[in-house]
Amino acid sequence: MTSSPPTFPLRIYHWRWEILAVTLLPYGLVTFALWAGPLWASAVLATALGLAVLRRRQVRARIHAIRLQHRLRAVFPRLRLPGGRLPVILWSRPRGGDIVVSLFGREAFEHLHRNRTVLAAACGVPEVYVDRHPTYASLVTLTISPTAPKREPGRASLPSNVVPLRAHS
Repeated sequence: MTSSPPTFPLRIYHWRWEILAVTLLPYGLVTFALWAGPLWASAVLATALGLAVLRRRQVRARIHAIRLQHRLRAVFPRLRLPGGRLPVILWSRPRGGDIVVSLFGREAFEHLHRNRTVLAAACGVPEVYVDRHPTYASLVTLTISPTAPKREPGRASLPSNVVPLRAHS
């Protein structure tokens, strides 16, 4: 079973952060510097760098979330999901110490739940939780936890007994 390569708009969506960093961000900086002048441009740049340093944990967590998107996209073809369609990563976001990844994939939940160890190995973390969205059947949420798994009574080993995450509420 082989999957077709993603279409051009989907490729653009996959690489949106890298395209922004390489093209639009430098263009915006140069345009602002030419418009505002050297004094205001350097003041705004110093303020932005200062905020990035103060919020370095959030910046580092966001960059890690983007890196995990690419690792997941690399492992999805190896999982051989039913139907031959790969799940689409809609969004990833840091939540607390974990990273929550929202996926769109029909018939992907049970297969992803069975291959949690493969997903965890690809992401380089000890545990990945796979949960269904409480409202929409085609949406799956991966919670990538960099810490050791805790014994939680709400987390079931069977895919049919999964408790929704706090991320959905």
